[in-house]
Amino acid sequence: MRRYIFLFFALIALPLYAQNFRLNVGGAYSYFSNINERQVSFYGYGLNYSYYLYKRAGLFLTYDHYLHSTYFGMVQYWDSETATAPAYISGGANSFGFGLKMKIIAPASKKTEVNTFIGSSLFIHKGTYNKEPFIRHYGGWWISDIKNVVNSVYFGAEVIFNLKGIPLFLSGGYNQVFGQEGPYDKWDGFSVPFSSSLTVKAGITFPVMKGPVPVDIKPIEY
Repeated sequence: MRRYIFLFFALIALPLYAQNFRLNVGGAYSYFSNINERQVSFYGYGLNYSYYLYKRAGLFLTYDHYLHSTYFGMVQYWDSETATAPAYISGGANSFGFGLKMKIIAPASKKTEVNTFIGSSLFIHKGTYNKEPFIRHYGGWWISDIKNVVNSVYFGAEVIFNLKGIPLFLSGGYNQVFGQEGPYDKWDGFSVPFSSSLTVKAGITFPVMKGPVPVDIKPIEY
């Protein structure tokens, strides 16, 4: 996990001083409609970095960290796909995303900007639960940890606007999962499938313009 975070910040640092970048910093919320037949929400914070290769089109990278959330899930109490039992699971998550971004509304005033994006996302969740009752009841059978890796196609829209000279952003996206037909069952973890999810983010965006926007600058005529 640390190497993914290091790579993310390294990619951000390379063109950071260019004029054609955006860095969004703020809160993040993800809503899953179905995890073990229940609705589950994750709250956290994150970064969204965009670099425009052309005037209106570019690339984006995202990293979000979600705080611990408790939900009612299924655990595997021995090394078998059918031997599962319900339990309350608690854990946080990290989400990564990358893809293409395009400005669809970018007026000269720079007071409002509307973008759309499409790409892929990776939601990595690690959870814990009270294993002691399972160990006692099943006589010391191998008890797995909880780990889920959710791959998705990520698409949505973003609005950037100025509020008293401070540029803020609000974005919403949908993660359409794939490869989640059955339980995630690997040597280092187990978890039931996660459904597709809705992600909402809001916060401040950089760079912050310290002077008048270009449309308000009066040219000097000679």
